[in-house]
Amino acid sequence: MYKKRKKIPKKTFGNFPYISVIFSVSLSLLLLGIFSFFLLSSLEVKKVIQENTEINIYLNKDISSNQIDQIKRTLFTKDYVLTKGESTLSYISSEDAANDFSEEIGEDFVKFLGNNPLRDLIILKINSDFFENEKLAEIESDISRIPGVFEVDYSKDMISEINNNIRNISFIFSGIFIILFFISVILISNTLRIALFSQRFLIRSMQLVGATSRHILKPFLLRGLLYGLISGILSSGFLYFIILFINERINGSNMIVSIEKLSIIFITLIVVGILMVILSTYSSVNRYLGSTLDDLYN
Repeated sequence: MYKKRKKIPKKTFGNFPYISVIFSVSLSLLLLGIFSFFLLSSLEVKKVIQENTEINIYLNKDISSNQIDQIKRTLFTKDYVLTKGESTLSYISSEDAANDFSEEIGEDFVKFLGNNPLRDLIILKINSDFFENEKLAEIESDISRIPGVFEVDYSKDMISEINNNIRNISFIFSGIFIILFFISVILISNTLRIALFSQRFLIRSMQLVGATSRHILKPFLLRGLLYGLISGILSSGFLYFIILFINERINGSNMIVSIEKLSIIFITLIVVGILMVILSTYSSVNRYLGSTLDDLYN
């Protein structure tokens, strides 16, 4: 009795297994995206810490209100001031400082001493671009020259420690990112090489009938562009939901990183995904284009 043959699916030129390729590329891009998000978050946290570091400006005794206003106006003209709004500068009079201190110790120390030793104080927040030790020293010198200023004080040891920690963390994160990037390149390249292995004889057949390398490469590169685009979109979508989950658990309704900066990550993932797949596809197809018949069987 005639036995029906099992139908073997026909291979289409330029079409290679897409599920494994998209999965591998999406996973690699997702890992890069997650790390990029944490790197960006650490930079945002660093900026918040720097912009909340305060410089204490102690004023001369018996300074007039007009002189105090003049000092404030002078400070607002400086480039190193965080913003030009009142939130970046606060003024505490010697009387208010004495009252607060008396409440803390539970005793009127001004009455005990016979005078108020505290001075009027201006607390200033500075721009994170001026957080280096050398620039802070220049800021201290510049403020000290303002008429009516007695002394400028800030936590030099704490700022030095913050700068050292930021420098070390940035170095470590940069090293990890480079390692992850090379791992992703190798993973995607090997995935494409395996996926295109089934097309090696079709590529050889096209060469034998006189097709040029450009004509052979074109359908593979177009397919690679499509797979890279899909992978980039998928990885960006998964990353967005992961960020929403993390943000909801940690920061409530406020985004840790702004939508504008997240958009840069998403667009970069899509572009990198397309470039990685196209370059890996080009390299793999070129390898088979330059292979002999014996090489194809090995």
